[in-house]
Order: sequence, then C-alpha cells, then structure tokens
Amino acid sequence: MKKEKLLQLTKEVIDQANEEDQYVIELLLNGLKKKQYHEQGSYIGALLHATSEYRDEHFFIKIPNTPIIQNSLDIVHGGITATLLDSAMGGLVHHILPPDKAAVTTEIKINYVAPGVGKELSCTSRVIHKGNKTVVTEGQVFRDDGTLIAHSTASFFIINRQ
Repeated sequence: MKKEKLLQLTKEVIDQANEEDQYVIELLLNGLKKKQYHEQGSYIGALLHATSEYRDEHFFIKIPNTPIIQNSLDIVHGGITATLLDSAMGGLVHHILPPDKAAVTTEIKINYVAPGVGKELSCTSRVIHKGNKTVVTEGQVFRDDGTLIAHSTASFFIINRQ
C-alpha cells in the first residue's frame, strides 16, 4: 500500500472512530512504534504490549487486557491466551538453549478454566524435561486477581539456528 493510500485510510478510520476505537488505534500505533524502535522483537509482542523476564528457571510474560485482545463477550480471546502460553513456553526454551540452537512448537495442549478478565494477564512457564532433541514445558496464565485462567503443556523440537 502506498503511503498516500495509507494516510487516506488512516484519516477515514480516525474520522469515524469512537472513543474505544481511538484507544485501539493508539494501542496499535504504539505497538508498531515499539517494534520499529526495537523495544519488541516481534509484531505480536508489540501488539500485545508484552513484557517478559527470565528468573529462577521460569519465564514470565505480562500483557494488559485491552479491547484488541477481547472477543465479543469482552473476555480475552482463547487464541490470545494460547499465544501468550506458546510465547512464554517458547521464550523459556529459547532462553535455555545454546546460541546455535532454536526450537519450534511441536505440540501444545491447553485447558481453559476461567474467563480472562481484569486489567492484565500474567503467564509463567517452567521446563518439565530437557532432552537433546525435545523440551517439554508447562505454562499457566493468571488474571490480576490471581485466578488461574489456563494451564498448558507444550513440546518443542530443538533445531539448528540458521
């Protein structure tokens, strides 16, 4: 899309935007800005406004609960919860591998146990098993009131980094 078309589309969208739409536009643009300034490594991390930390053999990710990630019931979309879990467990695996190795998800199982509501979601992950070819992990997502909303296990296949 050419810059002129993008500017025209932006103007049309902003002219029709209600207060929530304006908030969503701001979130999208701030996320893109974080990616452009290398404050986030991926567009999905930037879009989710994710913060992450590796500590005590666990990987933690937090994201704010915004209209961008909610479904029509005003709860966090299950696919976003799955993405958060996969990102936390995958981030953990990448953190513990040597620099010449990477990993890809080969299987993920998720149990959703409560609705994703509140101001933010936090996800924690840990390694269950690390072998030469695979890593098995566990992850949990919590609401800001401490309620567990999802539990997951995932397997990752270790590959050579290209």
